[in-house]
Order: sequence, then C-alpha cells, then structure tokens
Amino acid sequence: MMLKPILFLVSLLLCSATVQAGVAVTYSTQEKPYFSIEVPDSWQVNVGSDTDPAQLPEGELSPPRVLTLMPGDDSTLWFGVWVPVYLHNLDDAQEYLSSLDKFLVDDPVLKKSDTVDLNSMTARYFSGSGTKEGNPAKFFVMLFEISEQSIGIAIYIGTPETTTKHRDKLLGMMKSISPAGE
Repeated sequence: MMLKPILFLVSLLLCSATVQAGVAVTYSTQEKPYFSIEVPDSWQVNVGSDTDPAQLPEGELSPPRVLTLMPGDDSTLWFGVWVPVYLHNLDDAQEYLSSLDKFLVDDPVLKKSDTVDLNSMTARYFSGSGTKEGNPAKFFVMLFEISEQSIGIAIYIGTPETTTKHRDKLLGMMKSISPAGE
C-alpha cells in the first residue's frame, strides 16, 4: 500500500526536475567568450554567423553575432542576445538601441527603467509596450556591462499573451546571464 504514495512522490519530483531543466549556452564572438545564459528545455536556439572583421570594407563595423532563443510552442515571441564589440559602456549601448527603434517596436511606451546588479555586472533595463507589425507588443531590454570594454544586450519582444505565458522563463533567462567563466 505504501508503493502508490512513493510512486506519486517520485513522479512529482521527476516532473519538477523537468520543469526546471535547461542548458547553459556560452556566447562567444571573434573567438572570445563573453557570457553564458541558461536556456530552457524545448526552446529553439539559433546562432547567427560570426563575421571576420578583416573581410569587411575599411571603416565598416562588423555586424554583431546574435543568439536567438524562441519557445518551441509556436508562440509569437523573440528573444535575442548579442555583444556589439564596438560598444564599451552602457550609455553607448543605450544610444545604439535608439538606432534599432524601428526594428524593436513601433510607438514604444516606456513603463519602467532602472540600473541594477546582474550577477556582479552593472546592468540597465527598460520595459514597456508598443506595437509590432500593427499588433500589441511588450518588450524588455537589458544592457549589461560584461567588462570595462564589453557590453551585452538582451531583448525580448512578444505579444502580451505570449509574454505572460512565458514570463517566468523569460525572467529566468535574463537573470541567468553571467560573465563567461563565472
């Protein structure tokens, strides 16, 4: 008779472990590791190509290598993270974001912004809403200072429903960002 409660407890523990499972991915570009991020199981990871700066025309900046993460359930949500190697502080990164306005969301409304500590890195975040392709969208941007010379950017954009549905995983991924080797 004790077998049923024990089996129930074991299955509950296994399910709990599955929900919390994920894998750490280290972001690197130009052969240098910058940070790691925990990616939930079943999320799709796409790694953009690394451009050799020596192959670019003189004066042209190398496009950043973008790591894209999306839920495996066909949700309308995009999570991207990258290091533009030519940005060296949070103010430069914030100015860089202004150049991406049309890519991120239309008609952005900033709801919250703050400077915080993210795993021993100074970070600045912005959250708000806007529209994407005519539909309501929520966004969250995190700029994080990996070192005195390196800035990382993490952004997610999604419909309000999808953002709510994946809220815990999105926050977990943001909070998991750590300098490489930490």
